[in-house]
Amino acid sequence: MPVATITATAAVAASATTGLAGQLPSAGIEPSGTIQSIVESIVPSMVASVLPSAATTTAPVSAAPIFLPVGFEVTAIFAGALAGGLVGVRKGFDVIGVITLAIVTGLGGGIIRDVLLQDYGVFALETPRALIAALLGAGIAMFFLKAATKLRPVLSGVDALSLALFCLVGADKALVAKLTVIPAIMLGSITSIGGGILRDILCDTEPEVLRRGSLYSTVAIVGSAAYVGMVTWLNITKPIAMLVAASIAVALRLGSVWFGWESPEPIDLTDSVTRVPLGAWRRSQDFFRRGKR
Repeated sequence: MPVATITATAAVAASATTGLAGQLPSAGIEPSGTIQSIVESIVPSMVASVLPSAATTTAPVSAAPIFLPVGFEVTAIFAGALAGGLVGVRKGFDVIGVITLAIVTGLGGGIIRDVLLQDYGVFALETPRALIAALLGAGIAMFFLKAATKLRPVLSGVDALSLALFCLVGADKALVAKLTVIPAIMLGSITSIGGGILRDILCDTEPEVLRRGSLYSTVAIVGSAAYVGMVTWLNITKPIAMLVAASIAVALRLGSVWFGWESPEPIDLTDSVTRVPLGAWRRSQDFFRRGKR
């Protein structure tokens, strides 16, 4: 066979192979298992078919971060700083101590998040209004204690909303940094509860958010997980996912305050889990003993 004919035949075969390989993904053939295919493609497609087209997106989660309105952002930082400043005043700290607790409570969670993310800047240090809001909260706690105490019930709603939205902003910032689901949930939780943990450590007390009581850290985890799941798995647009996740978090937080919902405690299930197999083992031994007799 002439060399030219052989070369032409090989070229045609290579072209056909390349075309077939290019058609496999479009035909839905997945090299992985069917469960992974269902989780990654079929479920999001079902959600997209149910929801309006404006509620879903194909843009990557790292495309555009979400931002809080400036007014609410300042109010939320002020509320956290005021709470920290009141703790310092009640414990008899001096002016520097009260200011430190106010800044740590209002901005500590975001600082921890930004330090862990690296190379994305520290929001609290790059945004003057954040430090001003924290200092204002410290000043109100130091010089207007009675008025600040009366303001706390009013700010409880702001506290619930700030807890919800800050955990979502933290989770979203982690997704924009191209972190995976679990780290994003962790950073979202740290953003909202990290300041309170640092405040309690500086006061030499057990972190309040880690003790059994009204839902706080649980709310941060649930809110972050809901948001991350909706934007990464269901491909829901960020504003809608933020609204839904924030509503869930606020409802949980206010429900825990109004109805006394508390975080669960660890339960030892050793006896409950081992009782069934041990009982079955003993009954089988008795059965064989009776058979030998």
